[in-house]
Amino acid sequence: MVTTYSTGESIDSWCSKCKLELGHTIVAIVDNAPKKVKCNTCNSQHNFRSKPLSKSRKKSATTSRKRKSKETTYEEYFLRLQNSDPANSRTYDSKENYKEDEIIVHLRFGIGIVLSVIQTNKLKILFKDGPKLLIQNQ
Repeated sequence: MVTTYSTGESIDSWCSKCKLELGHTIVAIVDNAPKKVKCNTCNSQHNFRSKPLSKSRKKSATTSRKRKSKETTYEEYFLRLQNSDPANSRTYDSKENYKEDEIIVHLRFGIGIVLSVIQTNKLKILFKDGPKLLIQNQ
């Protein structure tokens, strides 16, 4: 028996946010199989999963990706700090205006380097713990 699906139909799927198998609404279908679903409980949209990913597969992929990313960020942070003058640093204030490569001191995150000005009111700043998105001109 071939099952046919249509968008808007209800289906049970593993919700990656709720961490339970719950009722979902089909949002997208590819090759007569549900591709994207929307959780009826938390309203999040995600790929259709009939069951959760195995713990070992999920953990190893995520852990190695996080470790690699964190190492790169940590190295980049110290490299950028070595190439700059900390005497020119300013204390972060959301009302101030900042520019790229400027060193700031944040009360919670510590010393940071402005990576980029995303918009007139948003900054991407690299701290020891990784990049953060902060506001300016507010």
